[in-house]
Amino acid sequence: MEPINFVSCEQCQSATCFFKQYGSSIDLHLIDSKKNQSEYLQGDYIIHEGAPIHGLFFLQQGKIKIFSSGLNGTPQIVRLVQAGESLCFRGYGRATYLTSSVTLEDSRVCFFETNDFMQVCDISKLSMHLISYLGDELEIAEKRLKYLMQMNVREKTAEALLFMKKSFGVNRKNELDVYMSRKDIAAIAGTSEELIIRQLSDFEKEKLIERRDHGSKIGLLDEKKLYQLISKYNVFS
Repeated sequence: MEPINFVSCEQCQSATCFFKQYGSSIDLHLIDSKKNQSEYLQGDYIIHEGAPIHGLFFLQQGKIKIFSSGLNGTPQIVRLVQAGESLCFRGYGRATYLTSSVTLEDSRVCFFETNDFMQVCDISKLSMHLISYLGDELEIAEKRLKYLMQMNVREKTAEALLFMKKSFGVNRKNELDVYMSRKDIAAIAGTSEELIIRQLSDFEKEKLIERRDHGSKIGLLDEKKLYQLISKYNVFS
């Protein structure tokens, strides 16, 4: 974690920020007075599973993976977080965090201590937005968990690639706009790294994807076919 120059809500470039969406109805100066900011390098932990909860984190800039440990210690990635989203609402109200959070690239994070966040949320419109946000996140998590248990490896791999696209988008070359290791992709899909490597090779032979820049980029060549592979599950509906 690195100290940084403070960036106010008005200066923030994230149009999807939880708070900025209601900038016309809340006092952004109040938000600024309650938040602390830190900068993390790629691969840094922000939250450790099991650590005591002291407040809430919001991603101002960057990309983050959120994962939990299985019974055998194998990580399972449960969320991918982009700028404007919270890292840990599902831990809120508990004594300790249920998941860990690690940066996928250099990132800037806003932090609110619990009591300060409760003062900020003492605004009717913001409270309603919070309820809606929590409901959406819970629905996405439950739906993915339900369907991943029913999918075969081919379907899980397609879902993982499309989940990455939904979370972080693509660049001008239609490449996933994030680098994630094969181990990370396996943790999203809920399968082994060996099976993911094999399935990605099969997808490449079928011209569904193309691995570029020595495997650091994944181009999506036939998204329609990838969606067809998981269409019966309605994962992204």
